[in-house]
Amino acid sequence: MFKFDDVRALGSVLGGMFNTEQMSRAKADFVVPVPMHKSRIRERGYNQSAILAKKLADSLGIEFNGDLLVRSTNTVPQSEQPTAVARRGALSGAIEVELNSDDEIAGGRILVVDDVFTTGSTLNAVVATLKSAGAGCVGGVALTVQPIGSLK
Repeated sequence: MFKFDDVRALGSVLGGMFNTEQMSRAKADFVVPVPMHKSRIRERGYNQSAILAKKLADSLGIEFNGDLLVRSTNTVPQSEQPTAVARRGALSGAIEVELNSDDEIAGGRILVVDDVFTTGSTLNAVVATLKSAGAGCVGGVALTVQPIGSLK
């Protein structure tokens, strides 16, 4: 409903469901959402992970950076990938750090927010991109976990 039916108002409620007690101990410098390709944002009208990440950043009292990462390739949606291997392969090179952001990332502690965790492919791709750009520590959270047995 939140993701596909344009019920953005749920974002604040759902974003408030994160266990901030545990995350506050990580002392992240900022929170970033998993990026969506610009064509998918135009199609849907919003990035659901960005809404969740903004709410989480506000709850933690730390900076939100929605422009740090870009999805440079319009990949087939992860939910449409037939296998975990296909999910991993689809994201190869698809997520990049925004130009001139290396100084902001260098040595930083970054918390990445995704809406759904199934195989971990998306978070792994984002973490690898941030680590390659010099991030000191990268953690990830997701609102929900989709059981892997439910893949097509």
